[in-house]
Amino acid sequence: MRFFSYFCILPVFLLGLLGSASAAVLQAQTLSMSQLAGLAVLEDASGTLTIDDVSRSDIAGQFQVWAPDRGQINVGFTRSAYWVRVALQRASDAPSNWVIELPFFQLNTVDFYAPGAKAVKTGGSRPIATRPFLHRFYAFPVEVSTEPRMYYLRVTSNHSLTVPLTLWQEQPFRHQIQNTFILQALYFGGLFALLIYNLFLAVSLRDLRFLLYTLFVGNFALGMLAGNGLGQMYLWPGRGEFDGIAGTFFLCLAGSFSMLFADRFLQTARYLPWASRGFQACALIYLVNALALVTAPWHGLPLPGIVIFIFLVTLPAGALVVGTGIQVRRLGHRRVRFFLLAWLILWLGAITATLRAFELLPTNTFTSYSLQISSAFEMLLLALALADVVHLERQERESAQREALQANQRLLESARTSEERLEREVKKRTVALERALDTETRLLEKYLRFGALISHEFRNPLGIVNSQISLLRKEHQMGQLNLEKRLDTMASATRRLLSLFETWLIGDRLQHAMQDFEPQHIPLAAWLRGLVDAQTAYHDSHPLELRITRAVSDVWADEGLLEVALVNLIDNACKYSRAGQPVLIETRQKSGWIGIAVTDQGCGIDKSNHTAVFEDYRRVSPESTISGMGLGLAFVRRIVDRHQGELELKSALGEGSSFCLWLPHK
Repeated sequence: MRFFSYFCILPVFLLGLLGSASAAVLQAQTLSMSQLAGLAVLEDASGTLTIDDVSRSDIAGQFQVWAPDRGQINVGFTRSAYWVRVALQRASDAPSNWVIELPFFQLNTVDFYAPGAKAVKTGGSRPIATRPFLHRFYAFPVEVSTEPRMYYLRVTSNHSLTVPLTLWQEQPFRHQIQNTFILQALYFGGLFALLIYNLFLAVSLRDLRFLLYTLFVGNFALGMLAGNGLGQMYLWPGRGEFDGIAGTFFLCLAGSFSMLFADRFLQTARYLPWASRGFQACALIYLVNALALVTAPWHGLPLPGIVIFIFLVTLPAGALVVGTGIQVRRLGHRRVRFFLLAWLILWLGAITATLRAFELLPTNTFTSYSLQISSAFEMLLLALALADVVHLERQERESAQREALQANQRLLESARTSEERLEREVKKRTVALERALDTETRLLEKYLRFGALISHEFRNPLGIVNSQISLLRKEHQMGQLNLEKRLDTMASATRRLLSLFETWLIGDRLQHAMQDFEPQHIPLAAWLRGLVDAQTAYHDSHPLELRITRAVSDVWADEGLLEVALVNLIDNACKYSRAGQPVLIETRQKSGWIGIAVTDQGCGIDKSNHTAVFEDYRRVSPESTISGMGLGLAFVRRIVDRHQGELELKSALGEGSSFCLWLPHK
């Protein structure tokens, strides 16, 4: 029985001898060593094994040797804990103090066991003070003997579990820390410079593309900072739980903003609507994953499953960006050339990182840093792409301006060739148009005066006719008939009545025009010049002066109704002013309003009548010898109300009057 026990122990003893024989021997000239002989791993699916357990002979035999041709240790996504064992010894002339570096940050727990030393328990989920070196990765000082001794590591991870081991002499290790820190500083400094520069461009140009690019760069930089172990050192010290998800969290936000940036940059909503919907869906998926990472501890969500899903989403999202960029380029848009190259490089880096995470590519320096290396080129090329877009858009604007200028020149030449012919035609029609316009204006003026004094106006002509008939009878009785004179007088009165009826009909048409309100864009300065020029011929006894402010804007109004209102105000200004006194037509402006004012130096209106003058059939002095019906200002008030404007009156007796039409500026 005892012989049988010895027989069972013999294989374990031989394995121990084999492990000792394959120990990594450190020479004096060896500064660093990454290919360690005798490296072995053991999966702890339950996560319950201790250092005493794995040191026992029965479990020690379960370690599997990790072949050097497989590259660095990478077991992919797993919930198991893994034990890594390595035997070390040194030559007699080699230094005894060495450093074991584990240059991979995304490990939740890292427990290091050295012979005769206290266990070191650190990792991403533990405070940074647990690390023997203030280093972005994990490094452990060891004292190597000339005899082979076993060293153990126990690691867990929510990400792809990678355990790259490098053995350093202490002084070269410190030099390596400085050199890599300088490279990282250059990388993040470049990202920070791009972020600040494009943020200034986003603010100055008010271009959403630059803002989305800035948010993408900022979150990507934070993700890389966390993934390289610098986040917990400088930005969120003591936040071990957050540090375990920080890298993936910020990369999810960067992915969301990158999809929105690609959608905006490629203008897919205009050219490829289906791709725009795809970009928005990917952005939403990335955002939901970021929220899931933060809330996973409260909802019991498996962090490795979320991380795997993010890796799986990244590949089709990158393919969507590259494919859409190719389609937009085929449509003839040169602006996507740098953008397409940038995303192709980043996508290749993401593919490399994904294949490494799933153990489809060996883990080495290039595959471990593929995303960071590709992002450096991608960020620079995207900045060039934005600059290229601004340059091309400026060229397109300049080209459009040149074409517009050439078209205007051709139009001007064409206008010049027909100018003489048009001038002759205009001269022929000017007299007829002026006569027709004069007739229409006079009819309108008569109608606006008709309503208020209709009884008076009708009574006068009828009284004249009646008196002439009475005179005819008396003259007939006396034998002194003056028939021609009486008939001329009655004919004049009859014509007056006919004129009143015609004016009434014109008033009906004006009312209908106010119901069919049709506002339109009116270039105010040019329109007022034409109106005043036309009115000058009708008011030759009053100089009409036009003043237009330099920065006057155009208005939105019904041209016909606005003309009726201004003509009424100009007529009243001339009517109630002495001959030779000027009438001023000017434009005014205040916040949200544009005004047209008509000012005279006439008799003025008492302040007690400022409201009454705008009532229908209301004249301040009914007994005045000045003809009128009291409807002109009433129509002006209705026209201003129809435009949702304001009518302002400033006047006093003997000081003239100023009427201002305030129209809303849209």
